[in-house]
Formats: sequence, C-alpha cells, structure tokens
Amino acid sequence: MSAPPALPSASHDTIISVLSGLFGGFLGVAAALVIALVVFPAGPYSSLCNYLQIITAFGGAAVFLWIWFRHGRGTGLLFAAGAFALWGIANSAWYASVFFGAGTFTFPGLIDMGFVAAILLLSSAYSRIYPRKQVRGMILLSVLVLMLVVPLAILAMGGITDKALMILLYFFACGSLIITGLNHSLPDHPMALAGTLLFAIAFMIYPIRETFFAGNPYLSVIGAFVAAGFSLIVLGFLPMAACAPQPEPAQVEPPREP
Repeated sequence: MSAPPALPSASHDTIISVLSGLFGGFLGVAAALVIALVVFPAGPYSSLCNYLQIITAFGGAAVFLWIWFRHGRGTGLLFAAGAFALWGIANSAWYASVFFGAGTFTFPGLIDMGFVAAILLLSSAYSRIYPRKQVRGMILLSVLVLMLVVPLAILAMGGITDKALMILLYFFACGSLIITGLNHSLPDHPMALAGTLLFAIAFMIYPIRETFFAGNPYLSVIGAFVAAGFSLIVLGFLPMAACAPQPEPAQVEPPREP
C-alpha cells in the first residue's frame, strides 16, 4: 500500500507566506506611486517607480527559480525566470548607461529589443506553466484586432518608420502574451491575469509615449504599472506553488525475519 502524498512542510508554508507578504508590499507601493504620480507628476516618484520595477523583476525571477529548484516543474518556470531577469537586465542597462555618462538610449534601440524578447519569453512560459484551455475563436480574434488596430493606423498615417515598426512589434508581443494567457487557463488565476493585463498595457503605452508624448510626466505611471504587474503575476502563481506536493520521506523497510 503506497503512502499518501506528503503535505507541504511548515518551512515551505512560511516561505510562501513571506513571499506573498513581500510582493503584496510591492503591489501596495506601486499603487501608492500611481496616486503620487497623478497628484505630483513633477515629483521624484518616477525614479522610485523605476527602482521598484527592477526590484520586482529580479525578485520575481528569484521566486520562479526557487520554485523550480524545489519542485522541478519543467521548463516553464525557467522561461518565466528568464523573462523577468531579462527585463530587469535591460532596464538596469539603461540606468547604468546614464549613471556612467554614456547617455540615454534612443527609441527604438537595443534596450527595446530586450523588452520585446522578455515579453515573448513570458508568453512562452505561460504556454508551459498553465494547462491549455479552449477559448472561443471570436474572443481571440477580437483581442488580436484590438492589438493591431493602433500600430497599423500609425503605419498608415505616418508611413513605415523605425518607430512605427517598433510600436507594431510591441503591440504584437503584448497581444501574443494576452492571447497565450487566455488560451492557457490564465483566467482561472485572476491575480496573474490582472498582472498580465497591467504589464501588457504598460508596454503598449510605452512606445506611444516615446514616439508622440516624450516627457509627459503623467505617463510615468507605466513604471508603477509594470511593478504592479510583476507583483500580481508572482502572487497569482504562489498558491500553485503552495499546493505543490513535497518530496516524500524515504521509506525504511523493516528488517526481514530470518
């Protein structure tokens, strides 16, 4: 007779609780920064948003790696960790260039390719982490049309430029992320779905801001959106980690009688 699955250990539950509290705190700070940026758009809060983005990105990557090492749930967690880490590296590179006097990266640039790659990598992670769920084709088609109507309109009005093509690439990547999530049971995890939508909205606003509204202080809220999105994605996955079966203790066979 096989032994029942082992329950999560107390230390495991404690770590999950600490991580939930930590990323819940990040979410609260991000919400406070959104309010601060709306009320005081010229204040120092934009830099705080950027620091918070980097912290939540690398923190999320560490959480996904920890879950993978503990449970070995396949490549999906590694893809998610890579997406968070790549985004954090790309954003850190931007700040490092400014800090060391190399100047800022112009839009579009190599940093943008890092952001787009991170979005596509996260989309690939969703297809490996969450089970596939059949979604009505009209819903997915509607999402796709909504994702492409803005960049195609910009291309039609302004012609083919590097900025217009980068806007199209951002919208395509964000659309891929949302469609993959909807097609892989993400609606069954409301916090992760909300975080994904916030993250995608931020990166649809970002290229529009860089192209048409550079310097608009109110649009700095996208930094807080990214931090909140990362936090919600991690918080949405932690309950799955909490329910993961733990390794069973080794069974010692009783000595045989001679």
